[in-house]
Amino acid sequence: MMNRKQLLRKLQMLDFAIQETALFLNSHPDDRQAMQYYQSAVKEREKTAKEYEHLCGPLTNRQNHSDSWEYSKGPWPWERED
Repeated sequence: MMNRKQLLRKLQMLDFAIQETALFLNSHPDDRQAMQYYQSAVKEREKTAKEYEHLCGPLTNRQNHSDSWEYSKGPWPWERED
């Protein structure tokens, strides 16, 4: 199991890959391999985000699905020491 820092790093890499592939697909919309890569990266990002949220809480305020405002609990990103 990855820790918080590793999960955030993986999310950053996946976000970059997704964005770059989307830009490529803008000029190559019929590239099936690129589309498969894009879809795979999106699925992996969703899975990684769920793992992060299970371990550490919501990534953003949009992922707060509880009856309380969980997003603001715990240390803020700049308050963490890891």
